[in-house]
Amino acid sequence: MKRLVLSGILGLVLASAGGAQTTLDPDEARLAAARLLSTGQARAAAEITTVLIARDPQDAPSLIVHAHALRVLERYGPAQRAARDAWRATERDIEKYGAALAMAQALSSDGKKTRAQFWLRRAADVAPTARMRNRAVRDYQFVRTTNPWSVDVSFGINPSDNVNNAPRDNTFVLGGLIFTNPAAVPISGFSVTSDTTLRYNFGVTTTHRNFAALRWTESHVVFTDDNVPAGVDASDYAFRKLQARVGRDWTTGPDAPRQTIAFSFGQLWSGDRQFADEYEIEWRQAFQRDAGRSFAWEARLGHSDRKDAAIRSNNTYALGGRWSRPVATGDRLSWDARISRTDSDSRAIAHTRLDAGLQYAFSQPFMGAQALLSVSGELRQYDDPLYTPEARRDIKATVSGSLLFVDFDTYGFAPKLTLEASRTNSNVSRFETRNFGLNIGFQSLF
Repeated sequence: MKRLVLSGILGLVLASAGGAQTTLDPDEARLAAARLLSTGQARAAAEITTVLIARDPQDAPSLIVHAHALRVLERYGPAQRAARDAWRATERDIEKYGAALAMAQALSSDGKKTRAQFWLRRAADVAPTARMRNRAVRDYQFVRTTNPWSVDVSFGINPSDNVNNAPRDNTFVLGGLIFTNPAAVPISGFSVTSDTTLRYNFGVTTTHRNFAALRWTESHVVFTDDNVPAGVDASDYAFRKLQARVGRDWTTGPDAPRQTIAFSFGQLWSGDRQFADEYEIEWRQAFQRDAGRSFAWEARLGHSDRKDAAIRSNNTYALGGRWSRPVATGDRLSWDARISRTDSDSRAIAHTRLDAGLQYAFSQPFMGAQALLSVSGELRQYDDPLYTPEARRDIKATVSGSLLFVDFDTYGFAPKLTLEASRTNSNVSRFETRNFGLNIGFQSLF
């Protein structure tokens, strides 16, 4: 192998007489640079790797050591360039892993936390061993705690045999007369949904933080049914929501609950028309108990200013709680309950609602995936009769099961498959529905 002449730093590389000229092969020189770096002699390590890179610009291991040395010397820009060059220069997973870690550390030290998190996802994706992947995940979680910015993105495709949520019976009685709505029939198709939240934390201490967040939710429907009724267009079922939220998280001690108070304002669009403006105040407390048990409760007060019909504007009050605990097998059991009240001048809106749900998460893989089963129920009791002599009452039951395929993740995002069936029974037939749907999406594993 070609020899390299390394002068001027001989005393830092080998325990030899200073000032003499010594030759090392590239492997020995690389090892010497790594040892110097580990003992805090970053400048000497950088000088050695500079020679190695000049000899071979595609020398990925030397580029990785060089990037680490430059980061220690607070030369963050050159460190990032060296790490990026190392990533591009190799196809070996072990070297790509090292390059991604070097890039993430240089970016994090440079205050570029979000980009550092992206490179740590890259490191986890190419990690050749579980131990190396776990290290990348731990580093990601640490950087996330120091990053004032966070972005949450979800995306899903939802095939359904009733994508328009039509009633089972498209006839209804009004004033003793029977009417038929030919457009109110179930239509097969799928919806495409996306949900993006951008959040910024500020005024952060060990006991509290303030935050501001912006959330964009969007849903579009595509019909696959050959028999779509005349006058029905998929664009009529489009939904969009933009919400701004500000608040504060805090705690008063290690055993005290984590509390949140927040205010939000949102605008909703249905089809191409603005549907409503929404305002909401919330207060939440979350408790962590021994043996992995947890409990959280929240209270909400909201107002909806309807743009389609002012009489449908309403005030909503809600109180809910959620409990969670492990069971003897290592699985996890969670249950929740919620009561809410909606006041409005419209008899189609004013009602009381009760919700309850149960979730069971399995600790052992099922078909190579993490499995979750859920059941939930919902009761809506409306105040005054409108469509029939009796006030409307709806009872809805939902059963769902999901599989998260953790072995098929990309950059820490794993495919998730959810099957859901629901049925709504009502004393007003036009509100009785049946739905069976499939959701295909992705979920972050860390």
